[in-house]
Amino acid sequence: MAIYASLLYLVAHIDFSEEVIRVKGILKFLAAAKLVELSDEEKLKLHGVAPGDELLINQAASEFADETAGTNPPPLPDTSDAGTSLAPPINSPIAYAAVDVAGGKSFEDIFKSAQIPDSPFPAERLLRLLDGLRAMDEATRKAAVHAMDAADDNWTIDDSIIDAQRKIAALEGYQKALESQLTANQQQVIAEVADLKAAEERAVTEIRKQIAEMERLLAREIQKTAEQITNLEGGQKSAQENCEREVKRLQTEVERLREIPAQFSH
Repeated sequence: MAIYASLLYLVAHIDFSEEVIRVKGILKFLAAAKLVELSDEEKLKLHGVAPGDELLINQAASEFADETAGTNPPPLPDTSDAGTSLAPPINSPIAYAAVDVAGGKSFEDIFKSAQIPDSPFPAERLLRLLDGLRAMDEATRKAAVHAMDAADDNWTIDDSIIDAQRKIAALEGYQKALESQLTANQQQVIAEVADLKAAEERAVTEIRKQIAEMERLLAREIQKTAEQITNLEGGQKSAQENCEREVKRLQTEVERLREIPAQFSH
């Protein structure tokens, strides 16, 4: 509570400069978030915060109070066994099984696969808190978070830092796993395409070989048929010529024999 006491001292003893108004805003945030309890005198000393900041402080504090109300921080991991680690070292690469890697997987499932332990104050909760204070300048936001840290013994900012580092390592490891999976798929596709092209080349070579053989068979059959036709036509021509010669010979003999009846039939 040392920061809380220091903030009250500043409000009580220093003029309302810009820095004091900032400190008063932090105190009002802590009070609205029910992290500290102010006396009536202390509440009177906190007047003077700008209406816009007042609304912002109350809204962010209300969201923080609603989120943490009725909840207890998860038990811290048992680190008594020095040789055992319940979570991957901070920023260390995380290996994922192929079955764990899939597009569209939720962050919660990724962190579960990476075995990220529960945190007393998860990084996402701190991010939501900072989003609620986004309109404030960075120094005020940082001072407010440090004040909350000092006011609540159940968590520290280091809890959120460690949680964030573990989740960064998990997400980066998951990204590398996705990229490795894509690379493996690409290599598999390249290999399968190469196999398909090789099979195609073998098939084309075999088919062309068969086509060449069929063309040789076709040429041989064509030649054989042509020779047979030539032989048949040659034979027919020879037979015709022989027939014509024989007819002529017979006709000559007939004419010669007719001379006898013509001369002696009277």
